[in-house]
Amino acid sequence: MFAILGILFLVMACVMAWRWGGRDEQLAAFGFAVATLASTLANQHFYASTEVGVLGVDMMVLAGLVVLALRSDRFWPMYAAAFQFVGTVVHMASFAEQGDFAWAYAVGLIFWSYAVMAALVAGTWLEGRTRRLLGL
Repeated sequence: MFAILGILFLVMACVMAWRWGGRDEQLAAFGFAVATLASTLANQHFYASTEVGVLGVDMMVLAGLVVLALRSDRFWPMYAAAFQFVGTVVHMASFAEQGDFAWAYAVGLIFWSYAVMAALVAGTWLEGRTRRLLGL
């Protein structure tokens, strides 16, 4: 159920970014779509232990968002990078945990991925609104 909601939210965010967003929003949407596919392929243990492949994908997304935040004239990439950083820290915390934590680990990653996509949606909405007000 949550996987379907996540895919629908990702598709909605990507469609919004491609329709109403600028270059920054479109780049982020493309990166999120590729990262989602890569994370799905890299998930080997279904969060029973630290997903090193998913950690690698998340670190690349974090690097991309930091670069985007540093180069962009918009605020949403800073929020997206911060949310992605917290999601990456969840991976780091899973290295220290030795018990049964699969549910908490997966929920932690999923929660912060929704926050990153919500930042993209908010940024796209604001960019689209600005374009409409300026008549572009």
